[in-house]
Amino acid sequence: MRRAVSQLRKRSGGSGVGYSYEFLERLARILVHTGHSPRKLAREFRAICGRLKEPRQAFDPACLNFLADLPHVVARWHADPQFVDSKGHPIALPLRSRGLSLSVLIARVLPGEDTKAVVESLIRLRAIRRQGACYLPTDRQLRLTEQSGRVHGLMALLGILRTVQHNLSPASRSSTILERAAINPHYPVRSLPAFHRWAKSFGGKVLWDADGKMRRREARRPAEPTTRLGFAVFVFEDPLVTGTRRGREASSPRRRLVRGPRTRGAERR
Repeated sequence: MRRAVSQLRKRSGGSGVGYSYEFLERLARILVHTGHSPRKLAREFRAICGRLKEPRQAFDPACLNFLADLPHVVARWHADPQFVDSKGHPIALPLRSRGLSLSVLIARVLPGEDTKAVVESLIRLRAIRRQGACYLPTDRQLRLTEQSGRVHGLMALLGILRTVQHNLSPASRSSTILERAAINPHYPVRSLPAFHRWAKSFGGKVLWDADGKMRRREARRPAEPTTRLGFAVFVFEDPLVTGTRRGREASSPRRRLVRGPRTRGAERR
């Protein structure tokens, strides 16, 4: 993945400056406009950063774009009629061939990218697997690692902040972007696992439909202005219970209370 990111950085001229500033500025503006003191925020952020260690590697914004574009290869593989069989399943592709190949697919989805670097990244993320001399996708979605998951999450968070701040600005009254939430204040903790299973299934279908709609409208003209468009679905808990001790206790079978005989001293007289 580092090789692909290096190539992307050379083409885009990205310096790594700007993402953290934009993230913090948008978050700070939203907090201040809802009544939080900027001086207090500065003290709190200074205290939080004071407890953290310096990262081993500097952040590279090219990772955001690269990780955002990798799933597009897998999605196209599942949806393009040229790359599926009669049952709609992705066909096995050789790396290079005179006909259809993984290199051809990558060139169509990510023109200009280093094919070998993209393949290496897809293998590392377990998005594709070998089948003899060919490759097949393992799923419609990518399973991100801990580090790539953090980078992907940063991109999603920055997108949310951009949308929220845009919708709250006076100039957006006639051009708001979708940002809605269904919230229930008294949902049983014991029912959370079942809801999350449903949400992942339902959300996966919605996201696949959204991805298909964006793919069908994708620009084909080289000179046409474009932007990176995202459609996100997520669930939140307030406070977070899933994965915590409280959540494990609620999901485990309740212990049956066994009452023993009352002692003579405990009887009413």
